[in-house]
Amino acid sequence: MSKKQKKLKQVEEKKQYSYMFLVNRFPSGRNGKVVYIRPEYHERLIRIVQLTREEKTTLYSYIDNILEHHFREFGDDITDYFNERFKPIL
Repeated sequence: MSKKQKKLKQVEEKKQYSYMFLVNRFPSGRNGKVVYIRPEYHERLIRIVQLTREEKTTLYSYIDNILEHHFREFGDDITDYFNERFKPIL
């Protein structure tokens, strides 16, 4: 792969990231649940979201997009893990 092709691929991956995660799909997180995250992660997330001022992505949307991707990507593994450990009562 040439340097030019690698550079184009990197640019595309960066665009994909912003289209996948830095999209405001929900107007507000008011209907969600409260969760606590590490302060250092919170700071990182806030800094990333602040970069999207023009799109006004909320922290709630960003975290929701990350979780949606995680469950889509690892859904089968999570289901298998659960089924291996789930023991029916009867």
